[in-house]
Amino acid sequence: MRKVKFKKWLSASENVNLRIGKWEDDFIHEGIFHQWANAYEEFETGAGNYTIGIVELPNGEIQEVLPTNIKFVE
Repeated sequence: MRKVKFKKWLSASENVNLRIGKWEDDFIHEGIFHQWANAYEEFETGAGNYTIGIVELPNGEIQEVLPTNIKFVE
């Protein structure tokens, strides 16, 4: 397992200044990278698959993070 910095997803419901959700601008959160995984979203035409990283926070919480929002620091 490796240490990482990552960006969290900010949903519009969590931040009153946003109309739609967005990823944070900077890599400010730290965690431990566990592995890559597959995720999907359902659409009318079928499922859309994509890759995510599984990151554990110091408090034990798990985050699913897109690969472009992970930076390996160790």
